[in-house]
Amino acid sequence: MSTPIAPSSSAAADGDRRRTRVLVVGSVNIDDAVRVQRFPGPGETVGARSADTALGGKGANQAVAAARAGAEVRMVGAVGAGDGGPLLAALDADGVGTAGVARLDGVPSGRAFVFIDDAAENSIVVVAGANRAIPDAAVQEACRTLGPGDVVLLQNEVPAATSRLAAGLAREAGAAVVWNAAPAPESSEELVDGHDLLLVNEHELGRLATLLGAADIPPALNSNSGTRPAAVPRTGSEGTAPIRPTGIETPVDRLVAAVAAATGADVICTLGAEGAVYRVGGETGRAAARRVEAVDTTAAGDTFAGYFAALAELPLRERLRRALDAASLAVTRPGASASIPHRDEVRRLNAERPTAATERNTTR
Repeated sequence: MSTPIAPSSSAAADGDRRRTRVLVVGSVNIDDAVRVQRFPGPGETVGARSADTALGGKGANQAVAAARAGAEVRMVGAVGAGDGGPLLAALDADGVGTAGVARLDGVPSGRAFVFIDDAAENSIVVVAGANRAIPDAAVQEACRTLGPGDVVLLQNEVPAATSRLAAGLAREAGAAVVWNAAPAPESSEELVDGHDLLLVNEHELGRLATLLGAADIPPALNSNSGTRPAAVPRTGSEGTAPIRPTGIETPVDRLVAAVAAATGADVICTLGAEGAVYRVGGETGRAAARRVEAVDTTAAGDTFAGYFAALAELPLRERLRRALDAASLAVTRPGASASIPHRDEVRRLNAERPTAATERNTTR
């Protein structure tokens, strides 16, 4: 395993806190990013403003985000033996442990073709490649050292069977399991059970609700039994009250509650520029996002997921705030992993926020 990045002065400023250990089981891709004025229609050819190739994949992006947030991060995945060297070098450069990333002969690394238009929206086509062949042994070996307080972060760019294996082993070890259900599952065979926290956007939330039949479930209290490890700190009297209580339920609030009831897990739904809706331990709330001028939204969700997983020791309110600030910074920059901010940048931006009372008043 590669040596993790050393704690910086920003970690000391947060106090002598334990660095969260995060295990990411997911995709590692070569990203070919192409900037265009607008997306072409069927049968149409458009010229590109620029093109770039870099490290990508939801798993790798989230591992980089967690490492830049200050966590001790290991990656489990697979790359092609012939073309995966630069991808591993990029992960190593951010202090991500890559011993669990298999190098496969005769299989190309996963590849994503990312198109970004002038409105900062993206359209992505992914070729799975080696991501479809992560050895079970690599997952099993990496999970041997998990324990309480650790976080396992999963996505949907690798086979669901791989994610389910990791989730089961993590739960046996007492680690918390965070499932970022992205891209949205196409069928019930792609669902991953055994997670403690579900991270989704609105599209993914709606898709999961349909697959689970959760759209017909009354938005009752989350059915968490209290026996799971705390993937998200529960709200309480220690400065962790919801950022914004949801006085009026919206369709998203109701779907979050229904999916939480169906899965027995905590749920956070990100809303882009509108922040996030969360349901944690039966408590609900909304967290506002910082207003920024977006350039490229490609890695916004991955940045949020990686930061949120890495900051497991913080109260929910602060954890959400920092993850949203990190995502806000990421969308102001081009690229996927290259756009993810370091924790010092997020701390500086976070310090500029209004006080909690002012924020609650201004977001109603």
